[in-house]
Amino acid sequence: MIDVGRVSRARWWPATAALVLGTAALGAALLVPLAFSDPNGVDPYVIRLSVTALLLLGAAWLWARAAGVRALLLALVAITSSFTVLSAAPQVLVAVFGDRVASGDAQVLWASLAQLVVTAMLLLAGARFLPPAERPVLRLWRFGWAALAVSVGGSLLLVLAGLALPASLLGRYGLQPVALIRDMPWLGPANALQALSQEAQFRGMLMGGLERVMGRNWANLGQAVFFGLAHLAVNYQGPVAPFVPVTIAVGLVLGWIVQRTGSIWPAVIIHAVADIAITAVVLPGLYGF
Repeated sequence: MIDVGRVSRARWWPATAALVLGTAALGAALLVPLAFSDPNGVDPYVIRLSVTALLLLGAAWLWARAAGVRALLLALVAITSSFTVLSAAPQVLVAVFGDRVASGDAQVLWASLAQLVVTAMLLLAGARFLPPAERPVLRLWRFGWAALAVSVGGSLLLVLAGLALPASLLGRYGLQPVALIRDMPWLGPANALQALSQEAQFRGMLMGGLERVMGRNWANLGQAVFFGLAHLAVNYQGPVAPFVPVTIAVGLVLGWIVQRTGSIWPAVIIHAVADIAITAVVLPGLYGF
C-alpha cells in the first residue's frame, strides 16, 4: 500500500527547500549589505547573490536526491544573474568605453537587452540539460484570442486605475513633458525588455518549476512572494519600499492570468505597461524629479 502522505512530502520538500534556500541567499547577499550602501540605489554587492545561487545549483546537480530542486535553482540563477547584469552593465560600459559611452538612458536600454540575453541563455540551458520531467512549464508558445483580450483589457484597466489616482498621492502635480520626450524613447523599450525577462523568470521558470512539485495555487503563491522579495532586495528601496506588498499582489495576479490563459504573453504585456507607467509617472514624483 502506498503511503500518500510520504509521497506528498517527497514532492513538496524539494520545492520548499529551494524557496527557503533562495530566500536565505537573497537576505544574506543583499539585505545585509544594504546597511552599508546608498538606500536609493542598487546594492553594489548584487553579484554575491548570483554567486550564491550558482553554488546552490552546482550542489543540487552533484547531489542526486536534489534533482527536484534543479529547475527552481536554475530559475533562481536566472533571476539573480540577470539582476547582476542589469545593475553592472552601465558601470562596465563606462569602464570600457569611458567618455565615448552613450547616455545614461541608453546604458539602461543596453543593460536591459543584456538581461534578456542572459535569461534566454538559461532558458535554453534548462531545455537542454534538465530531464523532461523536471523542465518547468513555460507557456511560451501559445497566444490565442483569450490571451489577446486579457492583454488589452488588463492594460487598459491598469492605465485607467493609474489615471484615477490623485496626483498628490504620486508626489507630483504634473508631468514634465521635456523629460518624458527625452527619456521614454530609451526607457520605454528598456522597461519592455525587463518585463519580458522577469515574466520568463518568475511566471515561466519559477512558477513552471514549482508546478512540477506542488499544486498550481501554491506554485503561484510561491513565485509571487519571491517576486516581491527580489524587488525588495534589488529595486524597491528608499521611498518606493512600500511598493513591495503591491508587487507581491501584482505577481499573484499575473501568475493567475498565465495559468488561466495558458500563455505568458498577457503577463508580459501588462507588466511592460505597468513598468512604463511607473517610470513615467510614479517614480519621478516619489524622488522629486
